[in-house]
Amino acid sequence: MTKAVKRRVILDCDPGIGPGLDADDVLAILFLVASPELTLEGVTTTYGNVDAPRAAANAVRTLAAAGRPDVPVCMGMSVPLTGRLHARAMEEYESLRQRLGPVDEQPKGKHALHSSDFIIAKVMENPGEIDVVAVGPLTNLALAIIKEPALKKNIRRVTILGGAFGREPTFGRGNITPVAEYNIWGDPLAADIVFTSGIPMTAVGLDVCNPVRGTVLYRTQLEPLLTANTPFVKFLREVTETYIKQPKFNWVKDGCVLYDILATATLVDPALVKTEVSKVRVEHFSDLTWGQTVATPAEGGHVAVAIDANGPAFVDLFLKRIKSLVDQSIAAVG
Repeated sequence: MTKAVKRRVILDCDPGIGPGLDADDVLAILFLVASPELTLEGVTTTYGNVDAPRAAANAVRTLAAAGRPDVPVCMGMSVPLTGRLHARAMEEYESLRQRLGPVDEQPKGKHALHSSDFIIAKVMENPGEIDVVAVGPLTNLALAIIKEPALKKNIRRVTILGGAFGREPTFGRGNITPVAEYNIWGDPLAADIVFTSGIPMTAVGLDVCNPVRGTVLYRTQLEPLLTANTPFVKFLREVTETYIKQPKFNWVKDGCVLYDILATATLVDPALVKTEVSKVRVEHFSDLTWGQTVATPAEGGHVAVAIDANGPAFVDLFLKRIKSLVDQSIAAVG
């Protein structure tokens, strides 16, 4: 019997920890670490949910808590391709500095390479073997494509958490504006470069990451995992408590939407989402529709846009993987 080959993954993300921040990037890192079908080659970070230095520091802290300080963490872009942060983002970052204090820009364990260069190096050294999962603004990946056009033919697949395609009437039309999802809104030009690159893609957006589709972790489901007194469980409790009590987007009571983790979980079980092959463009000219994702179903498209999800099966998978980390932490302390 042929042994299954693990999928090799780079996670590009913007992890936040603290009140008013969605900690789904942190939970996506933990899910990857806990999934035996996947090998986490590295974590590349960018601005988005938090600024670039804080994102890198949070990634380092998360991997340390999960017992994987060996995984490289690279810090990437701090601004969109235009070179300027949106005024709203600048206000949020200043508020973070005031509330959470400064962050070490060179956290212990951070890799020297820029995120885009790490992506290029890993993919070009291992053509056809590396998946990139991008769950923040797509600036790092777009920059990598600009720097090394051959990347487009050598990435195995790109899976993103991003976009609002209007499939779900309540939640599928944007969370930062009436038409734009937060990650795409952060750098629409970069998103358009990635969507039109020709790289095989899966786009998991707000149409399937929402309470209607059941992709929500509720406090009652989480509490049985938080009874032990290990360092990992303490970390998990801190991360999830603030995410449930004070998320960036308050869509559900006593629970949190598992946005980034659903995108990541499709690498383990593609059947968790139903997709429609499409061509996708992103609006990056008009202020009124800045960041809007427009999907056109097309046989010749290369983007599999998620249009439905099996939320309960996904949450069950997530809980099993996190429980495995909890059990490992308990065994480690005897």
